[in-house]
Amino acid sequence: MDAEHFAAEYLEKLFYFSLKKTGNEADADDLTADIAEAVLAALKRGTRPGNFDAWVWAVARNRWKRFARRYYAPDADHADPDALEDVLPGDGSPEEAVILREELGLLRRELAFIRSDYRRILVAHYIENKSVSVIAREFSVPLGTVKTKLQNSRRKLKEGMDMAREFGKRSYQPEEVVFWNTGTFGDKGQPWSVLNHLLYKNIFLEAHENPSTAEELALELGIALPYMEDELEFLVREEFLKKTGNRYRTAFPIVSREEQRAWYEVRRRIAKEATPLITRYLDAKRAALEKNGIDWFGPWISYEDAKWTLLMEEFDSVEQDALGGDLDEGPIPARPDHGRWKIMGFETVDFEEPLTVGQHGYMDPEKESEDNHPVFGQFKYQYRNIEERTPVFLTYKEVLTIWKVAVGREEECVPELLRRVAGYGYLRQKGTGYEPTIVVFPSANVLDGLPEKERAELRAMWNEVAEVLKGLREIVINSFASGMRGYILTEALASGWLRFEEGKTPDTVGAYLYR
Repeated sequence: MDAEHFAAEYLEKLFYFSLKKTGNEADADDLTADIAEAVLAALKRGTRPGNFDAWVWAVARNRWKRFARRYYAPDADHADPDALEDVLPGDGSPEEAVILREELGLLRRELAFIRSDYRRILVAHYIENKSVSVIAREFSVPLGTVKTKLQNSRRKLKEGMDMAREFGKRSYQPEEVVFWNTGTFGDKGQPWSVLNHLLYKNIFLEAHENPSTAEELALELGIALPYMEDELEFLVREEFLKKTGNRYRTAFPIVSREEQRAWYEVRRRIAKEATPLITRYLDAKRAALEKNGIDWFGPWISYEDAKWTLLMEEFDSVEQDALGGDLDEGPIPARPDHGRWKIMGFETVDFEEPLTVGQHGYMDPEKESEDNHPVFGQFKYQYRNIEERTPVFLTYKEVLTIWKVAVGREEECVPELLRRVAGYGYLRQKGTGYEPTIVVFPSANVLDGLPEKERAELRAMWNEVAEVLKGLREIVINSFASGMRGYILTEALASGWLRFEEGKTPDTVGAYLYR
């Protein structure tokens, strides 16, 4: 009965005891078998201990010491067999001597948070069973340094396991950050192939204006230090982080929620004041040009539909006039893998921001160009899913096709390209040919054809808008861009000056071309 009781109640506990002592499963199996053999042999000889539990654990401890001396005898400078006895908490009782699963978890956790140079020596000594002399030789460090680091690492393990680690908020409540970028992608999709990772987002948020060590970031995010170290070095190579000494910081600005809230209030106030002035200016400009018989946006699109382009194009121009050099982003730096980009992050906010308005040109995958290539652009509106209704980019050949139709050179176009661009909605059939469905600006400044008095009146209205937009200077200096297009769009829609009618307003609103 004692043998059956021993097998049922103690073998699993003895295995964890052995795993604690040896640090690896193979040796734990051997030690467990040695202990079991001793216990069963004694029971077979007729041993009947008064306190069976205490007797089993006494046998286990004695067998461990014999096992350790025999195993480590060839290597005199190996650690004492009880060297890790103080790592796991306990009062020395048989129950506390068992390595419970929870304690093993704590040990693994603390190993993850020990610095890499300490961790490598600790694992080599206690897990791989290498002597301090072998470790010193393999790692090219003095013998005394190895011994000191072993002593310090045991102390750190003990301290870490005795405390309840408080992981940072980001370890259990990942935060979000959104990004703005300008430039061209790298061969591996940088920067977006990196920016879309939640772990990297949290690293950027934590290290922004808070230079942190790998250990601090690992603890804050609840990530094992070896993995964190690898990720940090990757982000340094990709130029998303900068490393100074042993500290890492985010290599690009991230705008906090509080700062964005302040900017939001400024933008909203300026948009409410500037939008009526801009729309009044546009209506006056159209009236003056029509009266003088001057073409402004081409004969193929109505003024109501052209407004989507004219509003954004005119706003960008007057903003540039108002802020001048403040809008100059400077050169876009070259990046790894042939990329060239700049990025800025924005913490997600708890208030509703206006719709966004982006602006795209065209792609040139065939690397073809002409000395007088067409100037094409398209404002992309988040409103009513307009941005999804046309391709993200047109190719150079597709843009050239639209331009040739607009300037009367349709006979030079490839029929397949004509059909494709018409399918996107940028052209429509007229008789046996095609015509554009977008804004087509003349190459010359249309205001030059107006009488001086009318030009002066329009200039005064323009200056009035520019004066209001000067209030954006501080935002632009701190964020590379005003971010005002969406605010202007929101106000123009709210006032009714700008309208989108499903099924009537072309999907291509916002697209434009210069002759």
